[in-house]
Amino acid sequence: MKVPIIPLAERKTTFKEVETGFTKEQAITEAMRCIQCPVPNCVKGCPAEVNIPSFIKIFREGDTKKAADIIREKNFFPSICGRICQHEKQCEGNCILNKTKEGAVCIGGIERYIGDNTPYPERRNLAGKHIAIIGSGPSGLSAAAYLSQIGMHVTVLEGTNTFGGVIKYGVPEFRLPKDVVARELSGLQDLGIDFEPNSKIGEESLEQVSKRYDAVFIGTGVGKARILDIPGSGLKGVMSAMKFLVNLNQSGLQMVAPNEKLAVIGAGYVGMDAARSAIRLGGNVTCITTETEEQLKQRISLKDFEEAKEEDVKFIFGVKVKEFLGTEKVEKLIYENHVRGEIDCDKVVCAIGQEHDEDSLKAPLRTGKDGCIEVNEMNQTKIPNVFAAGDCVHGPKTVIQAIDSGRKTAESIIKYLDGKMASEALGMKHIDESQQVKKIADESNKDI
Repeated sequence: MKVPIIPLAERKTTFKEVETGFTKEQAITEAMRCIQCPVPNCVKGCPAEVNIPSFIKIFREGDTKKAADIIREKNFFPSICGRICQHEKQCEGNCILNKTKEGAVCIGGIERYIGDNTPYPERRNLAGKHIAIIGSGPSGLSAAAYLSQIGMHVTVLEGTNTFGGVIKYGVPEFRLPKDVVARELSGLQDLGIDFEPNSKIGEESLEQVSKRYDAVFIGTGVGKARILDIPGSGLKGVMSAMKFLVNLNQSGLQMVAPNEKLAVIGAGYVGMDAARSAIRLGGNVTCITTETEEQLKQRISLKDFEEAKEEDVKFIFGVKVKEFLGTEKVEKLIYENHVRGEIDCDKVVCAIGQEHDEDSLKAPLRTGKDGCIEVNEMNQTKIPNVFAAGDCVHGPKTVIQAIDSGRKTAESIIKYLDGKMASEALGMKHIDESQQVKKIADESNKDI
């Protein structure tokens, strides 16, 4: 069973969420289809290795809260990932029922229902160590959640005035409503996590910051859009997809006027989000990609691709954009493959990926491949109590991969602090023994 969606005519004119979600009865009916494989390929397909058969079994037996607890052992945000994970390429893509007429179990739809209908875990005692989380994207929020759960006092330092990173400003409302993100953030705050917006650390070095906390987690992602370096790229109307989406999602700016011709270069998830957003604003949208249609289908969600086509996004496959033409403002786009072609356009949105921005705070740690922060197998940097995870470590990946790396790094921080406390306790024991020996010696000297 597929998750119900709103009618096409409505989809094209509104930013209302496309998928309406399962009812309880629909979610249970779909959960009953799971055959509880002894070797569950769905778990292997999930980057976070969530115990999918277990949470589905518990859910269909009637314990929704316990099912949520099982999910949150590996992924603290089922409401988010139930909506925007690449289920077709991950858990559902590996479901053995894919080979049947009915298709894979709709794991994402069940996960979303469970997340939407269970409260957050209760607040714990916050008398533990103090941890700083730099960046409030999915990896940072994941680390914050798991560290707070064991009693750490966690402070999330966000450089902007908006928490959530890419899940807040990079994903359109029709895929991930803002109230869902707000509910997740509110749940984290109820756990006792402190959130500090506009926290520009300034001239402090990471070494100085690390001395103020027992451990520091860096999860700042990759914040700079890749530039398409071709003639005419400086013309007015040519912009990055992230600029387009942030201005639309965060500021509500009308980025496309009705009937404006918009070209989107790149057909990945960000490009598709930009194209479908422009359709909802009344634009005439063409998406251009170097990939063939089959290559694109292998890389992104088939569901999102088909929905984009239904919404009248046009595609030009297998071509490379060579030049933008216009006087002050872009007017045409030139592309070529075996032949030269052109399309008229009033605006161009470039969705060709992200790269690391020039952040002086983390610059000393960016010695890895392509300017990534270099870490060891525990995601520990060269500063012993500073850890990093997410896109700033491995480059742009999916939200669930960022969430998973945040959780695993939280586990590393816990091990590090446990080891440090054990070492300190051992050191204190040695001091106590030395003092005892000195006391005995002093007393012996008195007798002499």
